[in-house]
Amino acid sequence: MEPYRIRCSEIWGGVRSIDFDVRTGGLTASLYSQACGGDAGGDIYYFSVCGSDHLTRIALADVRGHGEQVSHMSSWIYDSLKQKMNTLDGGGVLCDLNTMIHQHGFEALTTASVVGYYITDSRLYFSYAGHPPALLCRRAEGRWGPLYLSSNGRSRNTILGALPSVQFDQEHTSLVPGDRFFLYTDGLIECTDVRGDEFGQERLIALLNDADGESLAEIKMRVVEAIIRHAAPGPFEDDFTLLAAEVL
Repeated sequence: MEPYRIRCSEIWGGVRSIDFDVRTGGLTASLYSQACGGDAGGDIYYFSVCGSDHLTRIALADVRGHGEQVSHMSSWIYDSLKQKMNTLDGGGVLCDLNTMIHQHGFEALTTASVVGYYITDSRLYFSYAGHPPALLCRRAEGRWGPLYLSSNGRSRNTILGALPSVQFDQEHTSLVPGDRFFLYTDGLIECTDVRGDEFGQERLIALLNDADGESLAEIKMRVVEAIIRHAAPGPFEDDFTLLAAEVL
């Protein structure tokens, strides 16, 4: 099946469990999201594409709550992405969410990651709010590693709503066709086995490195199958979402 093509000026995504492939003018991605059905958290994912089809933005959020709390957050993310669809200000999306959460007395802890790929300058723009960093694999190097914000004393990676006003930093890195990145919620790396050992970022990176040459869908399922094996025979205690993407 061909990936679903997200068109210009479109926002696509939501909160439901999904196993799906999507494509924009700048990248292709393979997404998996699973709801655990418990009370630990709810994951939200969105893609937006600007009017000229040059900017693809991806927002991933993990809300420590379900039902109305997740519904509110999903609506706020959608509105912010719509307002900033044609700008590079991904950090501004996080600022919007932080203000909304704080003003409404939103008590659930929320983390989020906002990344955008801009065809015009071939750069990936990224901002985090208490969220695990994206993982990046440059085609020329063939190895995966975390894409951290620089430790210059000004960067912000604060959980949303913790402070009334936060300036979330946005940074960028240049990419070429074939470069890949991987986004996920902490329900993935914090998944525990029967001994209580977490899956962890190190194990995830090793798994991605072992998947050299595989398609995005194959990488996605490799990780999903590994996390299912890790958790067996117990149930998942938190939602988890993962997304593997490649620059076109």
